[in-house]
Amino acid sequence: MVSIITPVYNRQEFLDECVQSILSQTYTNWELILVDDCSTDLSVKMINNYVASDNRIKSFFFKENVGAGVARNKGIEISTGRFIAFLDSDDYWHKEKLKMQVEFMLEKQIEFSYTYSVKLDKNDNDSKVLLPPKSVSSLALLFNNYIKTPTAIYDTKRISKIFMPNFRKRQDWGLWFNILEKTKKAYCLPVPLAYFRTSNDSLSKNKIKLLKENFKFYRTHLNKNIIVSFLLMILFLFVHLSFRIFFEKKIK
Repeated sequence: MVSIITPVYNRQEFLDECVQSILSQTYTNWELILVDDCSTDLSVKMINNYVASDNRIKSFFFKENVGAGVARNKGIEISTGRFIAFLDSDDYWHKEKLKMQVEFMLEKQIEFSYTYSVKLDKNDNDSKVLLPPKSVSSLALLFNNYIKTPTAIYDTKRISKIFMPNFRKRQDWGLWFNILEKTKKAYCLPVPLAYFRTSNDSLSKNKIKLLKENFKFYRTHLNKNIIVSFLLMILFLFVHLSFRIFFEKKIK
């Protein structure tokens, strides 16, 4: 069984599309764990309706806002499936996503996998396809987070449950490093099976945020010194921008 972890915080606009993409999966042996992070909109009511309509859907409600990483960890903690998958509440999947990816992992005996993904523009149209490399090691991951969260699945039977680091930014990147301590590589199923939305912030503003968050990540999670963290931060920006130029293909 696949346990799908979905943190929710004020996502009434997109939540139904997310959940419907799971209900539409051709692979039906799943549980969806909706972890509400103290939403103040209609998300809570929607979650309760989903739980009442399908016994594969479970919920957990935080009484205070704790952030997506803590919410995802709670979902992992209460999950019962062999495979752990992630789908944020403003993203959605292709209907064949779970079937194709689970078969890929079982056939190849893979502990950790990811797929191609589709970036949506501000009008929710398919904008670009992201084409990450066929495999990623922890060394490669230092220079770019190639693994988009809604594409990732790992196998708890082979490497046990692994949790996200307990901070608000870059939790997914930290989880990939934690998983790669147990298995040397993650492998790509080269099919675009996940659709994700991005912030409408300006590119220059995002660059500054990216640099700050990455420097803190290298220092706190990977325990690098200031000089090494600074060098890695600069290299990350170069590799990240190169990836966006050469491996994000516009959809015509």
